[in-house]
Amino acid sequence: MNLSFYRLNDLLFEGDGAYLRVLLSSFRCSSNPDAESFLKNTAITHEKNGISRTYVLLEGDDFGNDPFIKGFFTLAVKCLTVNKQHSIPDKIYAQMNVNRGIAQAYLLGQLAKTDGAEKGFGKEMIERALDIFARGNKMFGCRVVRLDCKDQLIDYYESCGFTYADKSHNGALNQMITII
Repeated sequence: MNLSFYRLNDLLFEGDGAYLRVLLSSFRCSSNPDAESFLKNTAITHEKNGISRTYVLLEGDDFGNDPFIKGFFTLAVKCLTVNKQHSIPDKIYAQMNVNRGIAQAYLLGQLAKTDGAEKGFGKEMIERALDIFARGNKMFGCRVVRLDCKDQLIDYYESCGFTYADKSHNGALNQMITII
């Protein structure tokens, strides 16, 4: 099978949009229904309004197998508030360019793989997202990448090179960061 990588915006203009609607409707992620809902109901609006950019990885080939979305991630820009009592290691904090308690940051806002995707595919998507952020860093700066996750995903994201920064303002999620 071939794996193809597209920005959602590139697929919006295929025909009358029917192709994209079929792709989106077939995506299933039972481990992250919020991400599945985002992809199906919000990603196109965010793409059109310039709020975020969603990238999809399609699996399929030219031999009669219809492509399907194997996974996706959404990228944006969102500041990170850094409290005076933060738990960020000094080495990382020194690279964040914190000014008046705010660090400019890229946001890995959504990340999900389809049910049945092989182990390790999530890390492959994270690497692709970080590559895009690294290109942005070369063009106009910003080296902090942030994501928000539930408690049970802290260890996973730490294994991907992220560091716990703090709880979100409402305490529901954990803010994780990495430096590119």
